[in-house]
Amino acid sequence: MKTEISLSSNTLFHFTNKAENLINILNSGFSPRFCLEQFGSSHLLTGKTRNEYDDSNWEEAIPITCFCDLPISHISSHLEFYGSYGIGLSKNWGIKNGLTPLTYIHENSCQLEYLSKIIRAAWKVDELNEKFDRENTRLLFMELSGFFKPYEGEMWRINKYVTKRFYDEREWRYVPFIVPKKTDENNKFKEDYRLTKDEFLNEIKRAKANKYLNENHPLKFEFEDIKYIIIKNDNEAKAMTEAIYSNNKFTDEQKIILSTKIISTEQIKEDF
Repeated sequence: MKTEISLSSNTLFHFTNKAENLINILNSGFSPRFCLEQFGSSHLLTGKTRNEYDDSNWEEAIPITCFCDLPISHISSHLEFYGSYGIGLSKNWGIKNGLTPLTYIHENSCQLEYLSKIIRAAWKVDELNEKFDRENTRLLFMELSGFFKPYEGEMWRINKYVTKRFYDEREWRYVPFIVPKKTDENNKFKEDYRLTKDEFLNEIKRAKANKYLNENHPLKFEFEDIKYIIIKNDNEAKAMTEAIYSNNKFTDEQKIILSTKIISTEQIKEDF
C-alpha cells in the first residue's frame, strides 16, 4: 500500500541568516520585524478608485514574523534563500498563537474585486470615525490586507529587489495588532502601525520601530513546541549545544533533549 506524501507539514519553520539570531530566538522568542510588502493594485484595498489612487505598486512595511509550512524534505531552497539557520515549531503552537496561512492572489483574483466593493462601502460608513481602535473598519481592513500576498512578484531582500513566486513558500504569518497613536498635529492619527517605503529604508526609523515591536509584541514558545534547531553545518553542532546548555530558560533534562533536535543544513540537503 502506497504511503501518501503530504505537501504540508506538522512543523512551521522560520529561517534566518545569522547564528546570533537563532540563539536570540531560543533565548527570548520571536520579535516581529517590519518588512516591505507589495500590495498590488492599491485602489482595490484602500477603497479608492483607480483614478484616485493610480500607484499600482503600492508598498508598505508591516510588522510580521514569517514561517513556512513545508516538509523538511522541501525546505532546501528556503535555507539557500533566507539563511542556513532556523527553528521548527509545532503547527499546534502556531495555531494556538494565531499564526495564519496567507491567501495568494493575482491581479485577476475575484477576491480583490469583492474586497474592493466591501471596503468602499465601509469607507462611506466609517469615514467620519477618527478613533483608530479595534472597531475602526478601515483599520481592520488594512490589517486584513497583511494576510494577502501576490502569487508572484518582487520582494525587497538585502537592499535589492528579487523576483519570487511567493505561492511556493506556503507562508504562515504572525501579524501583531498595533493601534495607531494620536499625534499633536491637527489632532490627527498617525498610521504608525505601518511604515512607508521611505520610512522603512531609513535605518534609524526602522530600528526604532523594530525596537517597539520587540518590547511590546514578542511571540513566545515553550520547550515542548520546539521540533528542530537548524544550524549551517555539522561543525557548529558543539557550539550550538553549548549555547543551549548556557540558556537558563530550560531545565537540564530539556537541554539534553534539545541537543538531540539539532540538525544541519548540510544534512538536510544530503539526506532529505
